[in-house]
Amino acid sequence: MIEHPAVVDAVVWGAVTLLLTLFTLFIGAVGWWLPFTLPMVAAGAICRTRPGWGVAVIGSLAVIHVAAGLMVVLGDVMTFYAMFCAVAYGSTRIHVAGIIAGIAGVITQTLSWTATTIASPYASAMEAFGVFVTLLVTGTISIVAVWALANLQRARVRQLALQRERAEQAVREREQRTALAVAEERARIAREMHDVVAHSLSVIIAQADGGRFIASQHPEKAADVLSTIGDTGRAALADMRSLLGVLRQDEHTTFGPQPGPSALPELIERVRAAGLPVQLELSEDLDDIPQALGMSLFRLVQEALTNVMKHAGEGARASVTIRRTAQTVEAEIIDDGRGSDPDSDGMGHGITGMRERVSVYGGELTAGPLPGRGFRVMVTLPLQRTAPREHDRTDPHSPSRQFDPASPSADTTHLKEGALS
Repeated sequence: MIEHPAVVDAVVWGAVTLLLTLFTLFIGAVGWWLPFTLPMVAAGAICRTRPGWGVAVIGSLAVIHVAAGLMVVLGDVMTFYAMFCAVAYGSTRIHVAGIIAGIAGVITQTLSWTATTIASPYASAMEAFGVFVTLLVTGTISIVAVWALANLQRARVRQLALQRERAEQAVREREQRTALAVAEERARIAREMHDVVAHSLSVIIAQADGGRFIASQHPEKAADVLSTIGDTGRAALADMRSLLGVLRQDEHTTFGPQPGPSALPELIERVRAAGLPVQLELSEDLDDIPQALGMSLFRLVQEALTNVMKHAGEGARASVTIRRTAQTVEAEIIDDGRGSDPDSDGMGHGITGMRERVSVYGGELTAGPLPGRGFRVMVTLPLQRTAPREHDRTDPHSPSRQFDPASPSADTTHLKEGALS
């Protein structure tokens, strides 16, 4: 659809009016018909955007020149255009008014031309009757043709408006689905972080209670107890800071530790038992990473492997590599399956959930198909927790969000959905 029809019509009909004026002056055909024709042609600029006004202006000029007994053929053609616009673009009332005006115009012109023929001393009654029939039939055919074309245009305009409305609705629904997935994943992260903090507080309470006994029986070991309390408290504080962005009321609290890197071999065995060959390469120095970070690392790998099983297809193989550097922990999950679905819109929930989980730690996530076959997920998590980047937490189209994640479940989750669902 044209974005600015009023501007386009003003330019087009203004140019037509100007060219008509120049042509008339050039051939020296200036006459009494010009004051009627030029305004009727220029009024075409408002017929599409203001069809009611178009019918009123052009119809009024037509009535005036007919009443004056003047024949303005070119101007009369504009009455059909005014009717077309009234039917195609006007409301129901303007639609009906346009048809009535068109019929009235045909009848008026037919009677006017017939009366002129009868008044001529050179025309017979039969010739006058022929003029009447010819004009009436021609006018009727013209009215029906204009009405039919206008209704086709009206249907086309409605269809285009409906398509645009559906497209806008689809965008709104997609944004709502993404926002819902983000909210669900934040709620899930909040619950898991709460578990970690609760476990840390349980350790602190147990150490504090036992510290009173140790202080009286073995004073030299009291420093170790206080050190443990301090370390655990600092870790819990770091976890609570990361929780602020997604904190929610939790209906249930558990005090057991969550799965971490040490549980990855067991996860891999479960995946292998499910039928997916997986090769695991695991660094040996992951025992001392923060508990919340280890839990998220486990969930991310779990999500990726679940998605491989769902989307890679038969005969696919996968590899999981966990590396620790001086500042980060990296997880790379690669499969040789079908890769991404070319029909996917990139708005699945699996990648959205992974993104939210990674953004809590200020990490990075990249996911996408490999050349030829396969899919690769690369996660980088800093060992020293950084504030979640606001861009990553709020913008679903940021570079690290090129695919969409869904929240992971407790045992199996959906990953490659962002590119494959």
